[in-house]
Amino acid sequence: MSNETNELATGSKEVRSANEASASQISKSLHVTAGDSTHTFEILPADDLDGTAKKLIWNMFETNMRAMYTASSFGWDPPHKKGELFDPLSRFILVYPSADKSTLVGFTTFRFEFEEGQNILYCYDLQVSQSSQRHGLGRTLMNHLAKIGADFGMEKIMLTVFKANKRALKFYDNFGFEMDPGSPDDADEEDYKLLCKACR
Repeated sequence: MSNETNELATGSKEVRSANEASASQISKSLHVTAGDSTHTFEILPADDLDGTAKKLIWNMFETNMRAMYTASSFGWDPPHKKGELFDPLSRFILVYPSADKSTLVGFTTFRFEFEEGQNILYCYDLQVSQSSQRHGLGRTLMNHLAKIGADFGMEKIMLTVFKANKRALKFYDNFGFEMDPGSPDDADEEDYKLLCKACR
């Protein structure tokens, strides 16, 4: 673990404690409502994902985001992105349509980090399969992240979004996200924004 990564993962008591929490401990923060009863939600650290789960996650990410990354300053770099997605500090909320785990309909990847003196739940990805979009699943996943963040003493949720991803920008705006103070502004030539929202 590099010094920078170590500081992100252990920079505060709250972040250290969150990163030491088991999947079952974090799962207690999931609040599944009656409207979510058709889905099964599972929390797993990256190191506990089997090959099938990793393939399902990657296939959904590639289907949803390859064109966006290819057109961006980040470029399409599968080895780098897989390294980020499946980093040992990454946690996943996986969503299945039922108890059958052969089909994945959504996921979010997050980490607990200490940055700029703040405890942060960083959402690295939030993806919903194309057939399951526009049914509130993205909002459900974001609600779960907010609850997890609040329960583990995180001050805010942060994420990165491409400026060209108008649909995602609208979704996050409707959810109450604002531009983070550290984000490139709208006039900047960078093609992404950093957004944040307080954990409550």
